[in-house]
Amino acid sequence: MGSGQHEVQLYGIAVLVVIGVLWNTFNLITTMFQQWKAGGVQTVGLIISTISLGNVFLHLSTFGIVVTMWRGVLCWDDLPMFFCAMLYLWLSSSYLSFWSIAWLSVLYCVKVVNFTSELFAKIKTNISPIINVALAVTFLNSCVMFSPFFSLNYRNESYVTPVTKNTTCVIKTPLFPTWINMNLYVLVFICYLAPLPVMVMVPSSIRLVVHLCKHTLEMRKNKTDVQSSDSYLLVCKLTVALVGVYITTLTIISLFYLSKLYGSDISINSLLLGYSFYCIASGVLLTISNKNLREKLWALFCGTKASNASSKSLSEETGAA
Repeated sequence: MGSGQHEVQLYGIAVLVVIGVLWNTFNLITTMFQQWKAGGVQTVGLIISTISLGNVFLHLSTFGIVVTMWRGVLCWDDLPMFFCAMLYLWLSSSYLSFWSIAWLSVLYCVKVVNFTSELFAKIKTNISPIINVALAVTFLNSCVMFSPFFSLNYRNESYVTPVTKNTTCVIKTPLFPTWINMNLYVLVFICYLAPLPVMVMVPSSIRLVVHLCKHTLEMRKNKTDVQSSDSYLLVCKLTVALVGVYITTLTIISLFYLSKLYGSDISINSLLLGYSFYCIASGVLLTISNKNLREKLWALFCGTKASNASSKSLSEETGAA
């Protein structure tokens, strides 16, 4: 692929990055301001804030990695620290965003589904503080787990690969220090980024879908409380859609790495497109699902004042319309 064509692709993807960053920044600032205005921390607002914050850094760091690799950072004599920092930010923000969606699905499931067990009844009563603690632990883990990436450096291992038709570049493989078991470490953080969040998201989402479908059918059959039923159904759709976005993104990333393993010449821009889809889609879904965010966005584009009722929307733990 020619250099000019590659630059055109990067400019096009940069537009997606700007859209994703602006949208998630809007969600983050609006939610934080609403929480400050409400005088307290609501769990739904906290989750929306962590997802939005993670998405902003995830989108920016992914784009930065793609640009620096296109500029041949792995051909330089020394591995720059800013590249290690971008890798760290990329993985830690992915971890934060993915697990926040998992905790959101758990929160909705526990608050909406009725449980007969006393243990689950107690968990249901205290689910907001539990999720708040889980989010705090998730944030700390995201900061600590990927810190070894700052110790990446070159060793003697390297191989030669053509960069253009007329030149070659010695691409050195950045490795962890010898005291880190690289295979074990990579296996652990991949499990935390993919299988474990899925194991949390999917069962809670399925349980939520089954319960809310039954609830909706009963309400419509009796022709009572239809508005409340529709509100719960929106929460269900949000959770399932977010999980679907996450799984779709994992599929795109997995296909990219599998194609690389089999020697395919697929561009790294495909990886950036996958993360752009995730950041934009999850940001849009959060905006659609939350009454306060919808009204603020409408006011931003249409110049109309959001209703006063929006000030109470974050105090409702479902965050739905």
